Amino acid sequence: MGRDKRPAKTYADKFVGVNLSLLNSPAYIALDRSSQALFFDLRVKLNGFNNGNINAALSELRHRGWTAPVTLAKALRQLEAAGFIAKTRATIGVENGSKVCNLYRFTDLEVFENLKLHIDAMKPTHEYLAAKTLTEARRVIKAATAPRARATKNKTTLQKMQRADTETVSMGAFDATVSVLAPPATH
Repeated sequence: MGRDKRPAKTYADKFVGVNLSLLNSPAYIALDRSSQALFFDLRVKLNGFNNGNINAALSELRHRGWTAPVTLAKALRQLEAAGFIAKTRATIGVENGSKVCNLYRFTDLEVFENLKLHIDAMKPTHEYLAAKTLTEARRVIKAATAPRARATKNKTTLQKMQRADTETVSMGAFDATVSVLAPPATH
């Protein structure tokens, strides 16, 4: 006889699955709240086959409330340092002329091969389990978000012009009665 046809799942029927072992890990507990929020905002992008092809572009996260690039960058560094996400494509950055964004994978999920994006298949690696204690996890995250950790080897510095660095020359006393304009030419 006929097969029992179930209705197709709607968007409202979908869910984000995360193991409690991940949420109770020292690494997750050590994250800032913004990093925890970003974890779920990125997790929403999963469709079951695109792990490894997750981007964290500010333009795509604005509708979820991300407005500050600095906050987003810090949250990404924390998620990476704690081992929840890992880059599958690293770029040189928009400020250096790149027109593509970094891509990430969740370390607790399998990655399927994507030939078009040059992403290899990979089993879950669970890097977030490396931190055995909350203290250890906090130390790793702090090191990743410290100002010196963000410095890049190609960093350029802008020279700030200091008033003390400029040479000033005394022009003498100012007399308002003397015209500094050249006298009118006579014909």
